[in-house]
Amino acid sequence: MKLNIGIFQYEMRDESPFEKITRLEEHLIKNPDLDLVVCPELFISGYGNPEKINKFSENREGQCAKKLSGLAKQFSTAIIYGYPESNSKQLFNSAQLFDKNGLSIANHRKKMLPPTADESKIFTPGEDSSIITINGIRAAIVICYELEFPELIRELALQDVKLIIAPTGQSSHWPAAARYNCRTRAFENGIFVAYANSTGKLNGIEFMGESKIISPDGTDIVNAEQGDKLITAKIDTSKIEAVRKKLPYLKDSISLH
Repeated sequence: MKLNIGIFQYEMRDESPFEKITRLEEHLIKNPDLDLVVCPELFISGYGNPEKINKFSENREGQCAKKLSGLAKQFSTAIIYGYPESNSKQLFNSAQLFDKNGLSIANHRKKMLPPTADESKIFTPGEDSSIITINGIRAAIVICYELEFPELIRELALQDVKLIIAPTGQSSHWPAAARYNCRTRAFENGIFVAYANSTGKLNGIEFMGESKIISPDGTDIVNAEQGDKLITAKIDTSKIEAVRKKLPYLKDSISLH
């Protein structure tokens, strides 16, 4: 199974959610043949500013959701984006996925909340990871910090997940997460990872950039490095079997249980 993936590495700016969505649309116009586009964590509100996180929070059928649903349908491209989800009196760090018809097929609420930027104080923990199928490929959504738990990704790989979709808001204070952890998750499980980070500086946080699509052998297929851009790569899950034959980490790990 093949999937043409785009990663929108968004450069943080003090602008409205709809200005951000307009920039995404400009990239989609230039790249009309994508199957999936991944936007960063808290793409709608920005990261690290509780006031704006609350101001731009919405439910999964809010105005930003409707605009992004429309873009997914217009370009026949699945889109996943991070946003602060308001639900009754609770606030979640969420990522919603629209399929190519503009229908919501997943809304993952971040379960593992780090102490950085007061995430654990602002947000309510969500549920387990969301597993979906895109173009016949079994995929799972995790958000940023969740990717740093090898136990979680191993559990997903054992459920036949072939692709990890990871909207991220990784700062330059923790470079190992952006440079090594995500590659290791791909390598030790023989899976693809689509890692979408922000770049630039806002709210006193310098974002790492280095969004990437990683192959099952842990090497980058494409890497955004720095700057506002959309990077693309086509993955082919038939390559997973060959990698796992050479490095049977997943198969051998079963004997540990």
